[in-house]
Amino acid sequence: MKHLRTIILLAAGTLAHGAVAQQPAPAQGQGPGQHKGQNMPSVDDQLATMTSQLGLSTDQQTKIKPILQDQHDQMQSLMGDQSLSREDRRTKARSVHQTTVAKVNEVLNDDQKKKYAAWQQQMREKARQHQEGGEPPK
Repeated sequence: MKHLRTIILLAAGTLAHGAVAQQPAPAQGQGPGQHKGQNMPSVDDQLATMTSQLGLSTDQQTKIKPILQDQHDQMQSLMGDQSLSREDRRTKARSVHQTTVAKVNEVLNDDQKKKYAAWQQQMREKARQHQEGGEPPK
């Protein structure tokens, strides 16, 4: 389960870099973006961070938001699906993340794609450090 959470946090963190992923949890207990103490950023927070990091236009934001919403919904469903094995959930989470990245890349210009790829690599490194017992992904 630890690896699945890391993958899901990587997917969310990749799209919602930095302080957004560190926002405090909602006061009403476990909100829709949380799972066992983990706080996943909202779709709006992810979009705001991407806009800031990649310089998204209004048109790009309009196209990317439903992509992020779909990923968010699928990850939430996946986290709650106890019928799947841990490995199956991990595989599905990777697939959802890869699909999201591909769809987002279709909306980005060449410069934004380079920034997005570098950002992805940075998040993978943070996830790797977390798996090796270092600092958690931020």
